[in-house]
Amino acid sequence: MRKDPTLACILNLLLAGTGHMYLGQLRKGLLILALGIVLAAFIGVIGAVPLIIWSMINAYITARKINQSAVETMAESVK
Repeated sequence: MRKDPTLACILNLLLAGTGHMYLGQLRKGLLILALGIVLAAFIGVIGAVPLIIWSMINAYITARKINQSAVETMAESVK
């Protein structure tokens, strides 16, 4: 199933980890969410910004890889 890279990125902007959950990476998403909460609690919201930026980029790249893998699998099944 196709995953929208932009949506995954935006979800992570709204709440860190949710973009990965959307991509089916529940454990990774929950870990990012928990880490974001801990960073925000101990350092402040600004402390979580690098994590949020990284998670947005990572979710975007991961969604593109998922889509590419799906296309390659489809192409292989057609041969």
